[in-house]
Amino acid sequence: MKEAIGTSMIFNLVMIFVGVFIALYVGSIAYSKGFKVRNRLIDIIEKYEKYNDLAKDEIEENLATIGYQIIDRECPDRPNAVKVDSKSDYRYCIYQYDTSKGDYYGVTVFIHFDLPLIGGFLEFPIYGETRVLFDKNEVEG
Repeated sequence: MKEAIGTSMIFNLVMIFVGVFIALYVGSIAYSKGFKVRNRLIDIIEKYEKYNDLAKDEIEENLATIGYQIIDRECPDRPNAVKVDSKSDYRYCIYQYDTSKGDYYGVTVFIHFDLPLIGGFLEFPIYGETRVLFDKNEVEG
């Protein structure tokens, strides 16, 4: 009874822990990339003070340089929001919210995990909002 736990059992436990740590590491890298993409999109919309053709072109260029994944799917609906121009090769969604002070935009990007058997099912949204973008015509008048 000196060897109550066999070598194969210890080896299996070590392999399970290594697998869990690798999964956490890959997940944290993908999640940080998703936050980076979301923050860039928010910065671009705030730079142009609305989502227009110039902002869309800059967003498309940025996503191409980052290496964001091209997936063509519909954007999910959000309450009290209007989808803004969802025609893109990239998988991101922009929503416009109207308030009495001005408009603000919500941005949803998606992180994907390409695993051989379950890769198509692992998609996680990351949502963020811009600050309220005041209408300059109403402020001056």
